[in-house]
Amino acid sequence: MRQTIRLGVVGCGWAGWQAIRAANATSRMKVIAIAERDPGRREQAGDDYAVPHRYGDYQELLDNGAVDAVYLATSPAGRLQQVLDTLNAGKHVLVQKPHAIRASEILEMDAAAQQSGKTLQFCYFMRHFPRNRQIRRAIQHGKIGTPYHARIFGKYTFIPDFDENSRWLHVYGQKGGSLGQHYSHELDIVWWWMGCPQPEWAFAAMHVLYPRYDGPEGPAEDYFSGIVGCEGGKTLQIDCSRMSHSDSESVMEFYGTTGAITNNGISRFKAGEFIREPIDEPVELNHGELPEEVPVFFYELNHFAMAIAGEVAPDVAADDAYTFMSILDALYDSAKSGEKVYIAHQR
Repeated sequence: MRQTIRLGVVGCGWAGWQAIRAANATSRMKVIAIAERDPGRREQAGDDYAVPHRYGDYQELLDNGAVDAVYLATSPAGRLQQVLDTLNAGKHVLVQKPHAIRASEILEMDAAAQQSGKTLQFCYFMRHFPRNRQIRRAIQHGKIGTPYHARIFGKYTFIPDFDENSRWLHVYGQKGGSLGQHYSHELDIVWWWMGCPQPEWAFAAMHVLYPRYDGPEGPAEDYFSGIVGCEGGKTLQIDCSRMSHSDSESVMEFYGTTGAITNNGISRFKAGEFIREPIDEPVELNHGELPEEVPVFFYELNHFAMAIAGEVAPDVAADDAYTFMSILDALYDSAKSGEKVYIAHQR
């Protein structure tokens, strides 16, 4: 009989709550401990999900020998040390995004995971949605020819509060602005659909419209524009905002030589008109019986449990996490300097 993985969740903000809900909805996991500095958030999450062990300090959670694995739903500023501490405590770890402040920190995390023999997985939950996996398989099978470009235009239309928990969202380079916190999901998805090609350069610009932070790093961006060049001439283009007065529709399009992915289907131009084709690729991963209502992080948490059991490889694994963080680093560096940034490969 399969053993239930006893999960601890560090951080009880929105992501932590979703992780608790999703883990408890799987047949493979049960949340038995949470750690949260804010007593109100800690007790509310603990009461809502009947979590027996509740701590103010994540080190106390790590000291709980009953915890098998940890979900880190904390800000990236302290992420590296938390990952190292979790692995050193002999526990598997799933790392919320943004995974780190800089890509080099992911190399340290990976080295510690290799030494500990524990599973290290990085979050980008949209990769796990069955529809997105079907789209990726369709692209891999040549349904739109050779991929060459992706375009994202999106608006979140929300400025976060400035307090102890959300300070990092306002500091430039801590990956909490419109790109890192919000639209890095979509950027990761199109890069993943493209087959995770090696990035070669990035050029970007950003606008700060509503600054809440005036420290040395400068305020985080409210609007970000960038383009990434990858091996083989492939390109990724992104325009994203966390506050915009435009009412235009968001866009995520993926272009191939014989078709495009738009609105979760295939679009082609034939005989003078656009036609739509469905995507009916089988989903390669069996998540077993699904709950009646599937929480947003369900597939990701279930994949983490399967990875711990050795049934699948972690996704996102360290190599992808490192390379994608290198893309984010280059975009942020370019927007700050105004110069094109070339991306070195250390793996």
